[in-house]
Amino acid sequence: MITVTTFRPNRRGGLIALICGCFAVAAAVHAQDYPRAEASAAAQRIATAADRGMNALWPVIRRFAGARGELAIARAFGRIFFAFDAEALAEAYCRRAQDAALAAGDNSAAATAAATRCEIALTVGDYGLCERLSRDLLVLAQRSGLPSAQASAEEYLGVLDRRHGQLETAAAHQQHALELRRTLGDEAGIAVALSNLGTVARDRGDFAEALSLHLQALAIREHSGDDRLALTYRNLALLYRELGDDDATRGYFVKALTVARRYAKPAYYSAVLGSYARFLNDVHEFAPASAAANEELALGTALGNRPTQAFAALESGRALLGLARIDEAAVRLQDALVLGRELDQREIVVRSLATLAEAALSRGDRKQARKLLDETFAHPQTSQWKPQLAHVYALREQLASADGDIAVALDYAHRQAALREELLGTSASRRLSALESQHAKAESEAKLALATKENQLQNARLEQEQVRQRYGLTALGGLTLALGMLIWRFFGVRRLNHALAVRNAEIEAKRIALSEANQRLEQHAAELYQAAITDSLTGVFNRGHLLRQLDVLIADCTRDGRELAVLLIDFDHFKQINDARGHLFGDRVLVAGVLTLRQWLEPGDLLGRYGGEEFVVAIAGRDLVAVRALAERLRVRVAETLATFAPDLRATATISIGVALLSQLPKPVRLEALIDAADRAVYTAKADGRNRVMNYIE
Repeated sequence: MITVTTFRPNRRGGLIALICGCFAVAAAVHAQDYPRAEASAAAQRIATAADRGMNALWPVIRRFAGARGELAIARAFGRIFFAFDAEALAEAYCRRAQDAALAAGDNSAAATAAATRCEIALTVGDYGLCERLSRDLLVLAQRSGLPSAQASAEEYLGVLDRRHGQLETAAAHQQHALELRRTLGDEAGIAVALSNLGTVARDRGDFAEALSLHLQALAIREHSGDDRLALTYRNLALLYRELGDDDATRGYFVKALTVARRYAKPAYYSAVLGSYARFLNDVHEFAPASAAANEELALGTALGNRPTQAFAALESGRALLGLARIDEAAVRLQDALVLGRELDQREIVVRSLATLAEAALSRGDRKQARKLLDETFAHPQTSQWKPQLAHVYALREQLASADGDIAVALDYAHRQAALREELLGTSASRRLSALESQHAKAESEAKLALATKENQLQNARLEQEQVRQRYGLTALGGLTLALGMLIWRFFGVRRLNHALAVRNAEIEAKRIALSEANQRLEQHAAELYQAAITDSLTGVFNRGHLLRQLDVLIADCTRDGRELAVLLIDFDHFKQINDARGHLFGDRVLVAGVLTLRQWLEPGDLLGRYGGEEFVVAIAGRDLVAVRALAERLRVRVAETLATFAPDLRATATISIGVALLSQLPKPVRLEALIDAADRAVYTAKADGRNRVMNYIE
């Protein structure tokens, strides 16, 4: 009786607290500012009220339900709270479920609870706890023969390794998880492993492989209606952003947001929204970027997700800065910086510092900008994120120009230009790789479609043959029946022939479409290849392609016993021209000079930009006298062109040329030695007063 008397008020109080808590928070969902954030906050308040009620009932549950009952109830509430995005409460109940399962000897249930705890720890950014739980789960799964739990542990370890920058081990974990999921026939798990492998491939720069893996995951999730479909679309958008294809990026983000708004969990919607806000800032659409970042910030706050809050504050600050609301931007960026330091998430810290420096420059506070940029450079990760590094170089150039330090400004301008050229070349290579993957996939799909049509045609032919055989047998049965069957089969054959004609027309249409698609892909690939080997300013070969071609030319001339001359051409007083007339005028000087060089060179001569204002000409099969005459002619013609182009720079806008021959150097001749010999010759020409041609002297 004492037990019953003590139990009833507690049970009644717990149920009343649970019911009242639910009704007390229901009205909050109708707030209009950010409905999803309000709904998430309301859901967590409901979860908190339910937890208070459960805490009052828990001693009774433990006493009367036993270990199995405790396990079932704890597991059920853990799942409910996880669905409500109440991660802290979900973690507490999943821990109870895991302890109860281990006590009951139910290793399968314990593994399920541990996997959910891993997911929660990963979501809130507690990577240390996630790693400990994942390794314990792996041991439990291997000992108990639980392949699904083992696959989950491999997936979480792979995600952690990727976030720590350990891409090789991350790929190994995810590959093992994929093999286990395929053995189990678990389509949802296969899609998760494929997505994780695709993200690792993107980080490693293998964009063709990343595209293939994400498309495989997309096919599974579109077929099954997986609630992570929004994340797959987001992953494809991020991949195409790396490839520089803004139209494809925007298209996949629109799909991701559409699916996320309709089906996905708030955490998935928040992840898509944050990535979209960053893309909008990158393409200078600051007003929609601000709206997206503010909604993400509201969701992150409601969910208690600190990494989400930090990234949202950063993108909100960037958008406000783009809208010229500098003081508001500085507040948001400072919030992001504080959160990034608390989380020890270096990407947030570096990007926040750089954007705060940009805001300081906009206010004219050069002292604060210099301090922030110095701190940015102090982070070793800055050099690893090349687009961010280009932004920092641009800010350094702007700061040096404001200080009047032209030499430092020019140095950072050159660094930024070199890095931009590297990024453009990398982007072209990435696009070419992805196009090749798409081309191969389209070709494979076309072959499969043709094979399917061939099978259908063969089946139709077999059916026709069977029709004829049946007709012959039936004709033996009687003339009247044979006549009726003949008429019936005649119309059947006509229908089959018509179907065959339609199918043949479909095959021909697909063949024509495939041929046209292949032509477009080949043209696009050729354009990308030309962009990757050409200097964007002057139109001649860039440094990388020039050196590769020159290396091949040296090998050919050495093998055939032909002479090879290298002319290193340097535009005189180029820095002085840039300082006096500006970089754009200097670019026009280079373009005019290079155009003249191309007019006076033979079709087989090699011309490329070696770097800055230096260009290289390679001439095969001519002796020193002919080469020297050509070099003098080039020097005179360029001087005449530049004098016409800029009469006030007649004495300044000239070129100096250093000439080196393959036969002058000891065998075997290396590319570096030949360039160095020409460089010494041009150095002598400049030392002797510029605007002259000098030969290399051994």
